[in-house]
Amino acid sequence: MRDSGDTVRMRLPAEPFSRQLIRLAVFLVASRMNFDLSTLEDLRLAVDEASSYAISHSPPESSLEVEIEPGKEYLEVEFRSRFAEDGNKRTAIPESFSRMIIESVVDHLDLQREEDSCRILLRKRCAS
Repeated sequence: MRDSGDTVRMRLPAEPFSRQLIRLAVFLVASRMNFDLSTLEDLRLAVDEASSYAISHSPPESSLEVEIEPGKEYLEVEFRSRFAEDGNKRTAIPESFSRMIIESVVDHLDLQREEDSCRILLRKRCAS
């Protein structure tokens, strides 16, 4: 992500409560960008699904990094986490119901899997 100076960066424990903090931060940034209620609900769904995946596949006592970047035309939310070392090689949100939900409510979804980590980027356009 490019840093416009308004980027919100968070490093949170990879635990379920962190989802609420992420959702609140995204809501606050998006509401400052004048997103309507329907778009805010879309973002909530996408953030819930992406953060749930990242948290549920992270090792205990690890962290989840989140960047929320407002732009002139869109809002980007990026999640970065490590995968638990349980012997299973996972892909970043494989073809699943969660992925279908995310793809249906955001304008762009970018999933990248590296050796032991996952990067999920969500982009939602501002209403004109």
